[in-house]
Amino acid sequence: MQKTGRLLCLILLLSVLIACEKEVHINLTSKDKLVVIEGTIESNQQPYVYLTNSIGFFDKIDLNSVGYIKNAIITVEDLNTHTTVQLKEYSVDTIIGSKTFSFTIYAPDVNDPVAFNFKGQVDHSYKLTVVSGGKTYESVTRIPTGNGLDSLWIEKVPNRDTFRTLHAIYVDPDTFGNSVRVQTLVNQVYKSGEPEIYQTAFSSVYNDDIVNGVKLPITIDIGYDKTKEYSQAEFQTLGFMKKGDTVTVKWSAIDKKVFKFWETMTYSQGSIGNPFASPTKIQSNIPGALGVWAGYNARFYTIVDTLQ
Repeated sequence: MQKTGRLLCLILLLSVLIACEKEVHINLTSKDKLVVIEGTIESNQQPYVYLTNSIGFFDKIDLNSVGYIKNAIITVEDLNTHTTVQLKEYSVDTIIGSKTFSFTIYAPDVNDPVAFNFKGQVDHSYKLTVVSGGKTYESVTRIPTGNGLDSLWIEKVPNRDTFRTLHAIYVDPDTFGNSVRVQTLVNQVYKSGEPEIYQTAFSSVYNDDIVNGVKLPITIDIGYDKTKEYSQAEFQTLGFMKKGDTVTVKWSAIDKKVFKFWETMTYSQGSIGNPFASPTKIQSNIPGALGVWAGYNARFYTIVDTLQ
């Protein structure tokens, strides 16, 4: 009788817990379009901006589904010198395989010497203003000073004669708040047919929250194509460089808000398809829009694998 009473209590308790569950309804069919802004200004480079509409949750994702926004008014102001440049809209056709795709980019007018010579400078802040569809979007980014790499070298991967790991020494400044973004470009000695462009590994940004002012040995993972499906054997070698390859590391100092954008973007991509992962809100630094306006103090380091 005592066991039966306990069982009844347990059933009642479970009934109460189930009754207290809150149903969450998420509208995945919303047709509201948000503006997506991807703007960049690098040290010694002109600014450029891509402007698109977001796509629906169930929309087909391919290059044809990208809705580029035209006829926007976009300006970039150097807040240190108070000089301003208005970006010009360019439409460019590109051929991928047997198909032709068009995309739109905003950049300085190549026929205007003043605009074309507007380039990012280290320790300057830049204000982006986008006027489109009756709305105005503004954001400020800075090109930080930061530190570059102290040294770079290659080591063999144990029991994998055709693969290498890339290592470096980084000396962090003695002030808090330093962040970097890392990309790599691989010039393959044995061509695979894949485009040789700057790619990121799974995680591309790092900060000095726990390593401030430290001389730090690091391993730099080689970037890879996130849109490609990999076999189990290929997946196990992601991050390695191959024997004989030439690798260029693009090491870019970034400000805190740009770091948070790329960090939350990485977490969001990593949670896709994982039913146990918490949803991650991507932290844009452009109020009212998605995306990022990013300043980069980019340094480049090239190394050739000559190990036998």
